[in-house]
Order: sequence, then structure tokens, then C-alpha cells
Amino acid sequence: MSDEIVFVCTADGCDEGPWEGSHDAMAHCAEHPEHGYTGRPRSEVNEVIPATATRKRDNRNLQHKGHPKGALAQDD
Repeated sequence: MSDEIVFVCTADGCDEGPWEGSHDAMAHCAEHPEHGYTGRPRSEVNEVIPATATRKRDNRNLQHKGHPKGALAQDD
């Protein structure tokens, strides 16, 4: 993700955002089914809401080869 892009809600009449992180825009729009978001160049907007911290997740296949520890298994 480029530091030159921010995210704004595209719903008519919604003035939420712009957000520095897409996950913040996604969280807002998930609460309002008729809303959506898109990226905008940072130069087109004034004040930007800083991105919230996110946790790193292990997205590996946790059922790797049927082992209960999945991709974390050492002896498969």
C-alpha cells in the first residue's frame, strides 16, 4: 500500500474519512451495507485519520495435510 493513497467512503451524503488505512474504511463500510470505499490520492484531501494498528495473522492453511497443527506442524 502506498503512502500516497488514502481511503474515502463513496456513499452519498457520508463525510466519514479519509482514512490512512483501508481496514478502517472497510470497518466503517461494513457497518453500513449501502456504503463503499475507494482510494484517493493523498494530495486531494486535507486531514487524514491515522490508521489503527492491526494484528499480524497466520493465514497459512491450518489443516495442512490433515495435521491438527496445520502448517505449523514440524513432523508431517
